[in-house]
Amino acid sequence: MRVFVTVGTTKFDDLVHVMCTEEIQNILSERGFTQMTIQSGKAKPDVRGCKLEVDVYDYKSSILEDMKEADLIVSHAGAGTCLEVLELNKKLIVVVNDRLMDNHQTELAEKLGEGGYVEYSSVVTLASVLKTCPLQPQASFPKTDPALFSNFLMKELNMI
Repeated sequence: MRVFVTVGTTKFDDLVHVMCTEEIQNILSERGFTQMTIQSGKAKPDVRGCKLEVDVYDYKSSILEDMKEADLIVSHAGAGTCLEVLELNKKLIVVVNDRLMDNHQTELAEKLGEGGYVEYSSVVTLASVLKTCPLQPQASFPKTDPALFSNFLMKELNMI
């Protein structure tokens, strides 16, 4: 099985580094994971001690293929990334960056967690969440109607 880790365009070195710790690697291995891809941003993780086969890159124009190939996604709590993963109906663990000021990520993670769409944690609690969370999505995120926004805009511009 494959896990994909992403920090998006944010600086979240703590998430990148914790994923390479012996504790997290053991948990992932025990749960059947054999491969991990990390989109690390500017962080440079030390993968020499990793049990899983690890690929690391800083940025790509699109991470969609990595998300599609993953059985589990561990991500920063950016709204865009969360929505992309939820649209794919993939298991998502959202890790809140406690170091951010005015942290809207916590609110988003809590709301998505309350709906059963994601598991969420901090870097400190990630190991316990990884040990106990189900590996399948617990709830499907509702599909959106792409016409809603265009209809709203047309109405606001008095075009309909």
